[in-house]
Amino acid sequence: MSLPENSYGRVKRLDFVAHVVREVRACTILDMGCGTGSQLTRPLAELFPDVAILGIDADGGSIAWAQAQPRPANLSFSSDDALAAATRFDLVIASEVVEHVDDPVAFLARLKSLVATGGRLIVTVPNGYGPFELMSLIEVGLNLSGAQNLLRAIKYRGAAANPTANETTLAISPHINFFSVAELRRLFVAAGLAERRFRPTTFLCGYGIDSLMRAPRVITWNARIADRLPAWMSSDWMFVLQPVAETRPAAWRRNAWARFRRRLNERRWGLVRGT
Repeated sequence: MSLPENSYGRVKRLDFVAHVVREVRACTILDMGCGTGSQLTRPLAELFPDVAILGIDADGGSIAWAQAQPRPANLSFSSDDALAAATRFDLVIASEVVEHVDDPVAFLARLKSLVATGGRLIVTVPNGYGPFELMSLIEVGLNLSGAQNLLRAIKYRGAAANPTANETTLAISPHINFFSVAELRRLFVAAGLAERRFRPTTFLCGYGIDSLMRAPRVITWNARIADRLPAWMSSDWMFVLQPVAETRPAAWRRNAWARFRRRLNERRWGLVRGT
């Protein structure tokens, strides 16, 4: 599967992960929270046919869809509860997952426990205060106010829209965590993880922006300029982490802004959860 680059930097992310695979000479990879596997898991399996890759996700629909698709012999998918407690992997990946979990510290500690001796953990996370989340907030506001329906009606002029399935995941799972880079780094320390590499993914992406970012030159610029900007200006970040110490759980709770954003997102998607 050959994927073109997009405003979310999926090719840049794949290259980032591939570099680590070669660096640690990984023989086994776990992609935790893989969704349908279309954006990273499957392309990674095709790029490294001699590496055994397992995609795990809590959403049964996404896993069922992934299992039903033709796939390389080195790639398998399974539900989260089927993962054996004693299993370890040379490389563990959690790409765009930490922003969805109720307890990020416990989740990171679990990821750490799945990394084999000498292995690495890759975590990619949206900037909770960056351009992507700003555009997401605008989208949520338009939907909750009803303005989005009006804009959609104007766009299609009464014709029925032709929605397509989200190819990343089939689950309805809005962001419930909104991190700064400093907060993430504190969580890594609390989980006994040392940062070995950091790279921003792209500058701009998200609601409204994606339809404008279609020209290959603009998409390439968007990925490259992120490397030159301060970390807080990027939409998404990529980290390579190494287990270095015992887990030191720390008290963590969402700040007022994150709690507000979570409530908005859950209202937007018709979900009711605790805060």
